[in-house]
Amino acid sequence: MGLLDRFKKDKVFKQKLDENADFQSLFQIHLLFGDKPNKPEATIIKEALEIKFGNIDIVSRDKSLTSFAVKKYIAKFKEGSISPQVLMMEAQSFKQETISELDRTQLWDVKDSEELLDSCKYRLIISDMMSATMEYKERCELLVGWLEVTLSLFPECIAIWVPSAGKLLIAEQVNNNKAKVEEKFIYSCVNVRFFNIQDTEDMLVDTLGLYAIGLPDIQYHFHDLNPNDIVGHAYNVASYIFDANAPVKSGETIDGLEDGRMSREVRWKCQYEESLIQPIREVMDICPGEYASGRRG
Repeated sequence: MGLLDRFKKDKVFKQKLDENADFQSLFQIHLLFGDKPNKPEATIIKEALEIKFGNIDIVSRDKSLTSFAVKKYIAKFKEGSISPQVLMMEAQSFKQETISELDRTQLWDVKDSEELLDSCKYRLIISDMMSATMEYKERCELLVGWLEVTLSLFPECIAIWVPSAGKLLIAEQVNNNKAKVEEKFIYSCVNVRFFNIQDTEDMLVDTLGLYAIGLPDIQYHFHDLNPNDIVGHAYNVASYIFDANAPVKSGETIDGLEDGRMSREVRWKCQYEESLIQPIREVMDICPGEYASGRRG
């Protein structure tokens, strides 16, 4: 399947069908900077974490990889229970090729994304650790909180890049988000992508990022519908999947769209399958009735 660049309709991206997306045992978020940031001492980071999460233990003071145990949460393993950790690496040079050409066509949430990325010279990576077995909503609460704490320590941060979602935001978009925690995760760490399919009138919209926490992403293969309406539908369904732990089974239906709005009178059938677009992962394919494209089992 050839994918057309949304900016250059004659440019075609070829599929990489060997590129798989897996559950993220370590969930990384990259903070991007124009100048190299000065990383605070561990005690200062600990104080900021305590404002957000309460009791915190410093696990490692190493400048290259500083880590903290967040006592508010518990992760259960076969060997026993442990408090999950959050990690902060030392700032390093940001290489532009870190973000692929295909990913760059899907940066819908920022204006002038190429100019923005060109201004970024350094990155600082944060992540969680020992949290993969946590209930996914608690883990997302931890991740979103850790991102907010880190941004409070680095007001000079220009942008946030989430590799598992192919999502780019400016720092103000995260700082100014007053939504509930679960909505913050969808907004910050799940991308909705749009593709034109080569030599057809077909379009494809999918989410990228729910797989990272163990939930299915969403996919629509369609024609003759407004893609902006489908994108809005995708965000609504992603929030529902997150909130209710993917309750829809293969063969069941969900509310579709009528005149661009979700309607109980329109039923769209769902089924689980392998994604059509890289990275390969499980998706809940949503069939938009008469507007569906492609073959479905």
